Amino acid sequence: MLAWPYYGLGGAGAVTDAAALQGTSQTVTYDTIPLGEVEVRRGDPVEATDGSIGRVHGLIIDPRSHHVNHVLLAEGHLWGKKEVAIPIQSVTRVDDGIQLNITKKQVEDLPPVDFDHPGA
Repeated sequence: MLAWPYYGLGGAGAVTDAAALQGTSQTVTYDTIPLGEVEVRRGDPVEATDGSIGRVHGLIIDPRSHHVNHVLLAEGHLWGKKEVAIPIQSVTRVDDGIQLNITKKQVEDLPPVDFDHPGA
């Protein structure tokens, strides 16, 4: 992360602004992933065994165990798009996207889900 120094708005008050900031601390935060964990973001690519099938729309998390149990995906093309929940057991790898151990046809055969109410 890069933090730029604060120089104020310039002009005659620039020296006053810099002087007012001396002795104050700046908070810098870093987004780190714990060892042994992975990061999945909305929009990450999803690959079936036979090619790309879309992008991550979200995750379903079990409220009791707090573990991910499904990956939500908008599957299909512009006119035939449907929303599906891919079981986490079908995920084989997560690095620059998600790799599945199922084919495009198997994803296509999954029942549609409502992203707003995935458990319904």
